[in-house]
Amino acid sequence: MIYSHERKLCLSGWLKKHHEAEYNTPLKLQKFLFLYEAFSKVSGETPDFSHLRGYKNGPVFSNVWGDYNKERIEFNLAASQTYERGKNNINSVRAKKCAFIVCTMTEKELSDLTHQMNLWKSKEKRIMNGEYQVDLYESDFNSDDEKMIRLLDSMYPETLIDNSAIVNLDKNYFVFQKNEISKLTEEHFDILLALTEQEDLHNPVYVDIDDEGRLLID
Repeated sequence: MIYSHERKLCLSGWLKKHHEAEYNTPLKLQKFLFLYEAFSKVSGETPDFSHLRGYKNGPVFSNVWGDYNKERIEFNLAASQTYERGKNNINSVRAKKCAFIVCTMTEKELSDLTHQMNLWKSKEKRIMNGEYQVDLYESDFNSDDEKMIRLLDSMYPETLIDNSAIVNLDKNYFVFQKNEISKLTEEHFDILLALTEQEDLHNPVYVDIDDEGRLLID
């Protein structure tokens, strides 16, 4: 039996259809769902933070976590069917933005991001001391959390997302313009791999290719 609400199933189905690798990564699915609700809140809409619990890796929707890990086949089917039924209820721009964030950060970076939010930090001591099933409440989403989400919103405009292609090498996510991705050579990949080993890069890493074929790292 599936306990996840229709809204979360629909969002999960969206991620499964458009970014299956992230859907298949439990933490990234959870971060996608959480960010979507956080973006919904700062947009003045009514978010759904029900069943939100504090885990050491950040906020987790416990009903989704249980369904996903214990009833995966049934959850996959329910997510896909609910999305097909209710896809018009999803704010596609917001979903793309949240997906871009989880697609261009490591699991640790995503956890660190949500650890900065008062919604989680307000219960940090209890969570890190090993208390199980610590409830997180929307009332703890404060002005600092709102500022952070608004900053993320401004950092990832829709035009950037639509015109970007992501290359994942080791623990780094390199973002290219889509029209430049075909210009990448084996030598370029060797350079990028060397960078992942030698430099302390912060994801996402934006890269341009100049007229002479050189990589320009932002």
